[in-house]
Amino acid sequence: MLRRYTTSDFEQLIQLFLLNTPAYFHEQEQQDLEEYLHTEIEDYFVIEQEGPIVACGECNVEDNTGWLSWYIVHPAYHGKGLGRLLANHSIDVLKANVRVKAIVVRTSQFVYPFYEKLGFKLTRTQDDYWAPGYHLFHMELL
Repeated sequence: MLRRYTTSDFEQLIQLFLLNTPAYFHEQEQQDLEEYLHTEIEDYFVIEQEGPIVACGECNVEDNTGWLSWYIVHPAYHGKGLGRLLANHSIDVLKANVRVKAIVVRTSQFVYPFYEKLGFKLTRTQDDYWAPGYHLFHMELL
């Protein structure tokens, strides 16, 4: 079931993050996620599978740009289409917003192929952006 995030989901999202650390996130990013969940949420969605949350991700708008942020899928559910379902839902939300002229995502070298499959194109990279060995891949939906 796909639904909006509530503050009672906080601990489950931190657990999802930890399950994907260090494979996809650096441990120092946990503080950034916690701050984001407390202060910056706009349209954050979760997917529950038989009770627990197994995927999450956000879309938000800044100026005329729609952003995808903090997409995390439980490792046991990687490759089962939940990330695609969640991302496509967020893309639809952003496309319905008349202010949005571009949709972008900032991700890492570990996940950028997922976004390429959704139609995002790499626009720039920056080494060691998130943490040492965790590079920025800035991508735009074309």
